[in-house]
Amino acid sequence: MTVEVKVTPEQIQTVAEQVQVHKFGGSSLADAYCYRRVARIVSEYAGASDLVVVSAAGDTTNRILAIIDAKADDRGVAEVLLKQLEKYQQGLINELLNGDQQQRVLELSQHDFKRWYGWLNDQEVITHKPELLSYGELWSARLLAALLQQQGVTADYIDARTFLVAEDAPEPLIQVPVSRAGLLNRIAPHPGTRFIVTGFICADPSGRSLILGRNGSDYSATLVGSLIDSKQVTIWKDVAGVYSADPRKVERVVSLPILDWQEAEELARLGSPVLHPRTFQPVNRERMVIAVRSSLKVENQQTRIGLYEDTEAKGKVLTSLADVVLFRVDLSDAQLIDKFENLELTPLISWNEVAQHHAYYAYHQNHLDFLQQWLLEVDKADHVVQMEGYSMIALVGNRIQETAQYSTFKTELSAQNLRRLAFSPDNNAVIAILEQKLDNRLLNRIHSQLFNYRRSLGVLVVGRGNIGSAWLALYRRLRERINEQMDVRIIGILNSKQMWLDYNGLDLNDWEQQFDQFARPYEMSQLIPELPNAPYDELVMLDLTDAIAVAQLYPSFFANGLHIISANKRAGASGESQYNEIRTIQREYEREWYYNTTVGAGLPLNYALNDLRNSGDTIRSISGIFSGTMSWLFENFNAEVNFSDLVREAKVRGLSEPDPREDLSCQDIIRKMLILAREIGLRLDWQDIDVDSLLPESLADISLDEFMQRLPELDAGMHGLYLDAQKTGKVPRLLASFAVQDDDSVRARVGIEYIPEGDMLANLIPGENIFVIYTDWYHEMPLVISGPGAGKEVTAGGVQSDLNQLLSRLISQR
Repeated sequence: MTVEVKVTPEQIQTVAEQVQVHKFGGSSLADAYCYRRVARIVSEYAGASDLVVVSAAGDTTNRILAIIDAKADDRGVAEVLLKQLEKYQQGLINELLNGDQQQRVLELSQHDFKRWYGWLNDQEVITHKPELLSYGELWSARLLAALLQQQGVTADYIDARTFLVAEDAPEPLIQVPVSRAGLLNRIAPHPGTRFIVTGFICADPSGRSLILGRNGSDYSATLVGSLIDSKQVTIWKDVAGVYSADPRKVERVVSLPILDWQEAEELARLGSPVLHPRTFQPVNRERMVIAVRSSLKVENQQTRIGLYEDTEAKGKVLTSLADVVLFRVDLSDAQLIDKFENLELTPLISWNEVAQHHAYYAYHQNHLDFLQQWLLEVDKADHVVQMEGYSMIALVGNRIQETAQYSTFKTELSAQNLRRLAFSPDNNAVIAILEQKLDNRLLNRIHSQLFNYRRSLGVLVVGRGNIGSAWLALYRRLRERINEQMDVRIIGILNSKQMWLDYNGLDLNDWEQQFDQFARPYEMSQLIPELPNAPYDELVMLDLTDAIAVAQLYPSFFANGLHIISANKRAGASGESQYNEIRTIQREYEREWYYNTTVGAGLPLNYALNDLRNSGDTIRSISGIFSGTMSWLFENFNAEVNFSDLVREAKVRGLSEPDPREDLSCQDIIRKMLILAREIGLRLDWQDIDVDSLLPESLADISLDEFMQRLPELDAGMHGLYLDAQKTGKVPRLLASFAVQDDDSVRARVGIEYIPEGDMLANLIPGENIFVIYTDWYHEMPLVISGPGAGKEVTAGGVQSDLNQLLSRLISQR
């Protein structure tokens, strides 16, 4: 069978350079919510022409197998199971699609199930099990493509049997030239279309369905990638890559940013639940990279498997198998020894005990049925002693014998019932066979001894103005102390137009000059999906801007695995619907968001409020002077001083917002009120606050330069305010307050109030904030928190305090 390549060499090259492959397993498509999540991932993380390989949804394959088995025993049971499968599949269609899309896909589904019922009642002859099994992947691909189309994405689905041709065998042998031509002819003429491809299935030259076996969809993905010579295949699983041990068995595992091909293949051979050896068979190791990422949480943790030149001798993964079976063969049986040595199924480990005249072969319990059948076929079952009750622990990594970890591994196992300890042939693993049940406490102890190293945190600094520059200077002074907790590196510094990015970490000596030299233009929306490639256990974005555009991207930062430390008030004070979306995404992806500097600069206000609430107290009201800028202005204001001169000085000193109108209009204070109210669980939005602005309408909608020139227009009104307050021995202050009413509504106000000259609110240090907090516990005498509320140094210190809080949180989660 031959298929002619009908597309041009240029089209083939474009596909190879631009098209990547993504694979989603059944657990990633278990229900409607999962489908929507996968559709979002495909829309945001797959290129416009990428291929997406899918498995059958949820447990569809197991359901089909159960129906096939039940038909032979009890057709009534089979019919019940088939109706359940029909309800499940069509329920997904009804929940995910609407209108014409829903009707179209439902009609196709009804046609399929009509055939199934015909088969069940012997009205339709289907004797080939793979043809029945193929429906699971077909339904998944068809539904996901329709969902993407409904969302406005150019998408279509491909039944892999239309291009993936193989010779029938226990493991089908792919006809590469024919399959490659068929796939390229299908996709190359349609750039900009995301094709959804069925995994797990292929066809023989006559068109008869075949299945690719266990982990067939992962294998399908790398196979499809190899057919188009793709640079990358991303396998989306329910775990975020490969860890230093199985997180279901071992606590405080560490994600691995990279694995070499040899390490990954050895790990797969030794029973990794994430990797399967067949996945690597088709791969062009000099070109392709396999990325393993989580579809449940698109986090920064991922593992990239490729050809890496890192030759450091290092153990990376502690892997284990609870059930291992040994086969003992007499060394004198040369024929049987030869058959074991040439068996395609490679043992976990094999060895000879010459003195006892025995050879041993260790295999995973899952291969027992295959081995027993094979021994019967070669008529050697009676020549082998089968030994069960064993387990395996192995340490995988490059040149493992040269590492100190090997000595630790050997020492930790010396007190166990050790049957055999040996190295793999390529020295990428040391393997221990134990004559005992596998104990997770042992695994945790060994892992703790082997991988007692610090986790890493990459820091992206967005904003290089007053606060950004002050924080970078502070970080340089405290760097050694900070790195005692974790390996913390600045990986990027960004302003609104340019970015200096280096995943190895930036040299902060003369960073301003280096920024000018190395920074390049960027688009934030394009950068964010690339950040998970950074080789760090955790990532954090420091938003040291006042930019609405950055705040609007918080959901994307969270969804891509970044924590956020914010001095930007825009997100915390956004409209209620946007704020709720940010919080929802933050919780879904389990990211941290610290923003103590958004109110009170470096004061520990949010920490105090959280501590009160977590201790059982209820906060009733908060009032005071929330703006360090306005505090500085009014504490320095009197009858002999022009208010406009003070505003200019505050801007020059960096005490005000870049545009002082944010302060004068009370917009900055309103944002702080919203942040505080939401922090203590109150519902408050912009329209709920009574505001007396100091900014005349005539100065609101002009350029900043013109506003600064016309500042003196404020002086007459402010001078009048001061003199009016003095008539009763008071001074004007800009106060903010909100309080919970008896009906649980919230009353909030910002405006000028006259304060007696002896009152604490009238005698602050210029720039000082003061927060007067009444609670159920502090109802007679309030809790008062005061201190500097403005200035780049104190704000930078507050950002550093938030970073310290994040580090403590991350370390405690290990």
